[in-house]
Amino acid sequence: MGNGLFKPNISTMVGQLYGEGDNRRDGAFTIFYMGINLGSLLAGIIAGTASTHYGWKAGFLCAGIGMLLSLVIQLVFANRYLGKIGVAPAAKAAMDESGSNKKQPLTKVERDRLKVIVVMSMFVIIFWAGFEQAGGLMNIYSQEYTNRMIGSFEVPAAWFQSLNPAFIIIFAPLLAVLWRRMGSSEPSSPIKFAMAMGFLALGFVCMVGAAMQQGGDMSVKASMWWLVGAYFFHTLGELCLSPIGLSLITKLAPLRLMSVMMGTWFCANAVANYVAGLVGSHVGDAGPLAIFGGIAVTAGIAGLLLVLCSSKLVDWMHGAEASANRTLTQT
Repeated sequence: MGNGLFKPNISTMVGQLYGEGDNRRDGAFTIFYMGINLGSLLAGIIAGTASTHYGWKAGFLCAGIGMLLSLVIQLVFANRYLGKIGVAPAAKAAMDESGSNKKQPLTKVERDRLKVIVVMSMFVIIFWAGFEQAGGLMNIYSQEYTNRMIGSFEVPAAWFQSLNPAFIIIFAPLLAVLWRRMGSSEPSSPIKFAMAMGFLALGFVCMVGAAMQQGGDMSVKASMWWLVGAYFFHTLGELCLSPIGLSLITKLAPLRLMSVMMGTWFCANAVANYVAGLVGSHVGDAGPLAIFGGIAVTAGIAGLLLVLCSSKLVDWMHGAEASANRTLTQT
């Protein structure tokens, strides 16, 4: 319940910092996303280390202190940096400003923009269904079928789970600067999603390489660098999709439905995790090569479909991405 109140609303608050058509929004969400992963990385280290050396109670105590500390930070700094954002519902503030307290039916523009959210959610499910193999199938693969030796030291399989947040912290600022500097040449959100699908496909091509190195002999262990490459490309894909998706919701959803649509967006992630489990569960029947190759092909086809329908999706946005629209017109 706490996360449900926290996660959709903090994302919409970030979106309210920028006006419609402001091309700084995607970069801001990428920095925001980096902060999330930095917190995740530090939380695992602090709570994990405390529980290892001082017992479970110490780990839970650290988590509780972290929650209280975040509340103090919000109370001290929110007004200074956010002003009235988040103090009152944005939809209510807009209604008060317009002098009308009557809820209006959805306009054609709003309906078209909601259609974009629905369509993009379908592709989000495909992306996360592949990406979330990191916590399941790829985790098992790193444990059982990967040569993790560097000299006489064996790299713990769990360490590979830290590659994703580490890559995010490194590359998120670079992508944020890139989107900002591209200006009117910045790709539209559908094209960024297509890029994410392409990177996901490349990551699983690396995993196909690992499976081919085994040559069907599960007693042979693949190089760990295939996994490093897969996590690298998957992280680039995540940065082209996840923060961009959060930004997209704040661009397209009507104010009165903003948090609801943000929550719906996260529901797509839940469906994707379920699909990821179903796909990963068939590795014993189909084998790693078939699973990895199948995900790579599916992601590639999804990316191609996004490119083909990107013009229509941008039209349905009705200028929500002004700079992207100008680029499309010029080309």
